[in-house]
Amino acid sequence: MAYAKSLRVIGQSLEAAGVASFELKKEGQDLLVQSDGLTSSSDWILRDLKGENALTDQSVSRASGTDQVRFTPTDISRLDSRWQKHRRHHFSSQTQASGSLSQLLRSLGDHLDRIQVNSFRMSWRPDSVSVDYQEADGNSDSRTFTPQKLQQFGLSTRFRRSRQN
Repeated sequence: MAYAKSLRVIGQSLEAAGVASFELKKEGQDLLVQSDGLTSSSDWILRDLKGENALTDQSVSRASGTDQVRFTPTDISRLDSRWQKHRRHHFSSQTQASGSLSQLLRSLGDHLDRIQVNSFRMSWRPDSVSVDYQEADGNSDSRTFTPQKLQQFGLSTRFRRSRQN
């Protein structure tokens, strides 16, 4: 699945749970989110969104004081369908805002897709995001982006998509 779609879905889920700072990495086919900001409420929201029973499932684990949420390809597909329905029924400038976490993550995911990244690790903060990644050709690199730069990526992506249609 494309990073743009996967990261947008995770962003929508994190927005719903009120998580603003986190670490995210690709682990095999899964995407693992770690955050010190996961409260019991945000933990419950994420489990509910993923269709999990908060009392029995172990996708959110507390280790070393950091909470982790694993998003499998199946989780992402299920959540994407759910969020698509939500977007169709609740279309507004707020849900489509280019500065929202989900749209900024989508823009970053599109960038990672375009440079053909195999694996990555990112540190997301409200004022910046740092990404370490390995490209398909084996080269590794790291970059730091501001939300404004990711908004510019998003605008150019939307422009490219509109020209293709």
